[in-house]
Amino acid sequence: MNKKLTPFLIIILLVSLFLSTSQFSVGGADENSWTTKEPMSTARGGLGVAVVNGKIYAIGGSNNDTQLGNTEEYNPVTDTWTTKSSMPTPRSGFAIAVYQNKIYCIGGTTGDSENFVSGITGKTEVYDPATDKWATEAPMPTPRADLCASVVNGTIYCIGGKKYWGVEESYQELNVTEVYDPASNSWTKKSPMPIPVLGCTSAVIDGKIYVIGGSRHFQLGWELATVGSTQVYDPENDAWSTRASLPVAESYGAAATTSGVTAPARLYYVGGSNETHYSSATYVYYSQLNVWITGASIPTPRVYLALAVIDDILYAIGGFDGENWLDVTEQYVPIGYGTVPPELQVLSPENKTYTYNNIPLTLLVNRPATWISYSLDGQNNVTITGDTELSDVSEGPHNIIVYVNDTFGNQVSSGNVSFSVDTFSPQILVLSPENKTYGGSDIQSAFTVDEPVSWMGYSLDGQDNVTIMGNVTLAVLADGSHNITFYAIDLVGNTGASRTVFFEIAPFPTVLVVAVAVIITITAATAYLYLKRRKPTAKKTKTK
Repeated sequence: MNKKLTPFLIIILLVSLFLSTSQFSVGGADENSWTTKEPMSTARGGLGVAVVNGKIYAIGGSNNDTQLGNTEEYNPVTDTWTTKSSMPTPRSGFAIAVYQNKIYCIGGTTGDSENFVSGITGKTEVYDPATDKWATEAPMPTPRADLCASVVNGTIYCIGGKKYWGVEESYQELNVTEVYDPASNSWTKKSPMPIPVLGCTSAVIDGKIYVIGGSRHFQLGWELATVGSTQVYDPENDAWSTRASLPVAESYGAAATTSGVTAPARLYYVGGSNETHYSSATYVYYSQLNVWITGASIPTPRVYLALAVIDDILYAIGGFDGENWLDVTEQYVPIGYGTVPPELQVLSPENKTYTYNNIPLTLLVNRPATWISYSLDGQNNVTITGDTELSDVSEGPHNIIVYVNDTFGNQVSSGNVSFSVDTFSPQILVLSPENKTYGGSDIQSAFTVDEPVSWMGYSLDGQDNVTIMGNVTLAVLADGSHNITFYAIDLVGNTGASRTVFFEIAPFPTVLVVAVAVIITITAATAYLYLKRRKPTAKKTKTK
């Protein structure tokens, strides 16, 4: 055995073993199985199907060489079909895509199928399910049929197809890639597909378009050569590459991808034909392994069918089985359905500090749940029915874990979400100034705050706040009465204020003291001189 093939064969063996042993019962059906649903009112093939708001719209197609414009709406909940407004231009083999809940039908075969020149169109007609009305938009530059279309980043990529050969009653396969922008109603051309094909189908994986299978004429008139190629287009860099081919070359089959919500995200190719048979195959593509695996066979082998996906359930609709145009609707439960855990996001609380005690618990779950609970700070689980409020949460750090059980029994947890509660304002202790009279006009402030802060300031005598970085000198204060209040905002936005301190500025009266001293001195001197003048003089006596 070729050693290079060994890893590939091991992968196939492991995946095949998984397929053969996994049968997950859901809604009365097992995974990787087909069931028959209510048929359409009109048998047809070459139709287009699209999903809008949980409903499938089957549009156009052909029946015994008659081009149809019929529009039918399928409700999978009630398993019923309803007739809607017909497409203005009856046709088959057109591209179909959904953008902003409107269905775009582009190109296709119209009118008399034997009129090779006028029988192919580039028309773009748009259906709005909300109003049940049709509108016409800018036509595709290259009229063609049996092409495929996919939507990436709000633009519609129309790829491949066929056009009239021009010299004989035959068609030419195309490698054309043309892009329609619904917002501007305009078309642009992109890099051509490496292998021109008609009757191909496409689906999107991780923002890339996978174009699968198809046929080539090789200029041999009506003789078709079927190909099984998987050609991948990357819209981001306008480049093509190739991936693993289908196990068996097929043309005019249908493809779709599951989303990964209730079934693993994978690409499915259903039905089709080659030169020898009408296929009943269901092929499953594992993009990470780049391998195709065979799933359960579709009950009705056919070509020209269409494939739609709702909630990761596939619906194969219409087609041609070699003898009859079909009205059949068959439902496929994909591999791994119901085994994907739900996705859970805790939107609130966030990893931050709250300044209030009642914290909203807000969750985002991507599908219905049968049970939701939470554990706060390792305490017992509390069962809830949805978003709620964590009431009277205490000060300090906390953590919460949320648990969800979905309708399939899968459980998921959020992991630890950490947050804190801090409703206390910063406490400010003023050391200076004090409630007293100061003899100088420059006062040194001194205060302390009991926690880190984002802002500090003071208001003197009721004036606007002055921002400070710490203790400051209150300079050249006017004589008289003053008051001051200090403020601080902590790191989560709580604002604290100190007590208001009242104080006086009264400088020592030096000039007055000197004046008084001078007056006292002068007065004392004057009194001394006065008293001295009034003192009596002693009389002298003569000695006899």
